[in-house]
Amino acid sequence: MNSSVWGYLFLVLGIVGIVLINIFGEVTIKNEQDYFSLKEVTKSAMIDAVDQYALEHGLGYDGVTAETNPESIGCPTGYPGTVRIITERFMELFVLKFADSVNMSGNEYTIEFNDIDECPPKVVVTVKVKESFSIIEKFLGIGGSSKEHTEDADITNVITGILETSDPFQNSSV
Repeated sequence: MNSSVWGYLFLVLGIVGIVLINIFGEVTIKNEQDYFSLKEVTKSAMIDAVDQYALEHGLGYDGVTAETNPESIGCPTGYPGTVRIITERFMELFVLKFADSVNMSGNEYTIEFNDIDECPPKVVVTVKVKESFSIIEKFLGIGGSSKEHTEDADITNVITGILETSDPFQNSSV
């Protein structure tokens, strides 16, 4: 009798362990996919948001100076080859490309642009994912169809990207 109770205990602990490993493994894989999507989308959006006019003719000729745009204060005006990104274009491209690259099935994403410097090109982007652990409730049989008891966790990924190159369409690194 005593040895059969120990056998049942180890069987239950083994099943619980396998369920927990499965749940946390799934969360880890999703987070890894989101992180690499964030990294690639940031790099791509920064390269696509480079101001071609500033690159070819230099800043200042298109009306962007330290007085009209304080974010461009680090840019030398009047020198061709100045690498600058356009903030609005970067934000638009980032959101479009990120929405195309992630799996939106049941996840709620929040994108925050913490810091965007046009010149030198630097961005800090935070993506929060609300991860639901409702599978635990389904496994245990609590909660039913209501979302009141569902435990949610915010998984946060932050990336800082600096575009370091003299020619943004060759050898770029983020």
